[in-house]
Amino acid sequence: MKKIIKIIGNVVMIAALAFVVKKLFDMDISISQFRDGRVLTALFLCMIVTTVIIIFSCYPWLVFTRSLSGQKIPFSTAMPVYTQSNLYKYIPGNVFQYVGRNQLASDMDISHVDVACATVLDILFCVFWTGVISVVLLRHMLAEVFSQFMGSLVVDAIIGIIIVAIIILLLRLKFKDKFKAYISRYAKAFAKENRAMLLRGAFYYLLQNLVSACMYFICLKLIIPQADTAELITLTGAFMAAWIIGFVTPGAPGGIGIREGVMLFVCGDKFSDRIVLFVLVMRIASIGADVAAFIIGKIYAKAKPLAVSH
Repeated sequence: MKKIIKIIGNVVMIAALAFVVKKLFDMDISISQFRDGRVLTALFLCMIVTTVIIIFSCYPWLVFTRSLSGQKIPFSTAMPVYTQSNLYKYIPGNVFQYVGRNQLASDMDISHVDVACATVLDILFCVFWTGVISVVLLRHMLAEVFSQFMGSLVVDAIIGIIIVAIIILLLRLKFKDKFKAYISRYAKAFAKENRAMLLRGAFYYLLQNLVSACMYFICLKLIIPQADTAELITLTGAFMAAWIIGFVTPGAPGGIGIREGVMLFVCGDKFSDRIVLFVLVMRIASIGADVAAFIIGKIYAKAKPLAVSH
């Protein structure tokens, strides 16, 4: 079974890399846009910081997986799985990156349900803290952005809640005994002695989003030097809010087109050309970081057995 899963994983990985190349070609990148030293600085800064963020974003997911499974899973085992599955987000459907994480269940002989539930917690806290930071940064523009772009979020949220409720009901009816056993075991995961570890995982995304917000602010300053501090703060909040809108909007993988829309809405036509350039730079840097994190994960996974053998 593990061999079959490994073969499927390799096929999906190759498909993901093919879609990465396709996405780069679809961007129709002009070299002339990157002759400006400030733009290049923003590109490499974002790529380096985002690569580090992706690698360590494994931590909260790993914390939740450890808590729910009750197993001491090493970071060195989880990180390569996380960085590889992260690359699957380029495959149409926008779900493969989460399904791919369940390779850890096979590698560690733990329940696939534990890994899946840990992924759900990871997504919830990621979206929550991104939303909190974007609300703080947008301030007076929040109401306008909400009315313009977030109207569909209410509908999406209701549909999501209904779907989750139906799934839980079906699982409870079909696997009544197992369902009770999982609920009982997960209740222990939230016991007093485990709360400190769970809180570290829950609050990790607050730190990550603060780092990301600083990075976006600096890159905006480099690419749009004519904008003042207040405008840069608002644009940073808009960029982060657009990620949430793109995340929950069907047919908008990675928020394509939405980030430009939200940022142009908050500043009008004042910096339109530079905003489009900023979003393009962030996308290229993000793709580069995803590939770099994937390569680092692969190298680390290959080097780990050698280190153990010595």
